[in-house]
Amino acid sequence: MWGSRATSRRKYRPKGLQTANVLNVSAAGSLKRRSAMAFRVAVVSLFLLAGLASAGILAWQGMRFIGGYLLYDNDLFRMRSFKITCDGEVITQKHVVEYLDLNTCSNIFAFNMAERRARLLKEVPRIRSAEFARRLPGELYITIHERMPVARLQMNSYFLTIDRDGYILGTSPGVKSLPVIAGHTPAGLRPGVRLEDRKVTKALDFLLVCDTTMVGNYVRARSINVARPEALEVELAEGEKIKFAWQGMQQDSPAGRANMESKLNLLADILRAAAAGGKKHSYIDLTLENNIPAI
Repeated sequence: MWGSRATSRRKYRPKGLQTANVLNVSAAGSLKRRSAMAFRVAVVSLFLLAGLASAGILAWQGMRFIGGYLLYDNDLFRMRSFKITCDGEVITQKHVVEYLDLNTCSNIFAFNMAERRARLLKEVPRIRSAEFARRLPGELYITIHERMPVARLQMNSYFLTIDRDGYILGTSPGVKSLPVIAGHTPAGLRPGVRLEDRKVTKALDFLLVCDTTMVGNYVRARSINVARPEALEVELAEGEKIKFAWQGMQQDSPAGRANMESKLNLLADILRAAAAGGKKHSYIDLTLENNIPAI
């Protein structure tokens, strides 16, 4: 009788409940297996990454050791000599040796050319560019291109030289023959600073054309006053005073540069014609486009 009741209870248990229990157990088992598999994959991946990183470190250390043995610690590449070429009048070979600490360098590969070049250009504003080259087994070639002054900026009681790119070079007592740029309002000028004031760059453009074209045979500036924004007031070496302006002079553009060169060619023609006739102009107004007042 008891067995019949038990059988009856098992026989009439709802089938849906049995299926749900089986599915839940199956899903739980599948989730555990996936979690275990993911854990094992993660562990294996970590070991692989650690192995690769270790291999990379060992390879890097090995390359450093081989490089040091073959290059940096190799007596074959000891610094035997260095040849220095300077194209200016201020920076000398002795200066370059001191700036770069060349006497302390024993191996040509231990000399970091990029780092030394960057430091040299930063610490010595007088240098425009520097070129380095190795010649194995132990020679170092260095070429220094110096910034050259083209004018003197008039300060309160002294002058600062400036190159054609607008870089302040400092005081140079031996350049009294350079033209003077006056009438600007400088502030905080020191060697190495690049002056981008349009007042001054107009004067530098004027001097550049005179220095690099045939205009310079007749237009030799002694001083340029940039105080007036609408015109440059130029005094030439022979004493002529020129009031000079051109279209587009307030903008640094190819069109403005062409207009300035055209005006300078006109000024050269006027001066050449006067010299051919045995005359000399004391004042020329070149601010107009058509009529040119000359005295």
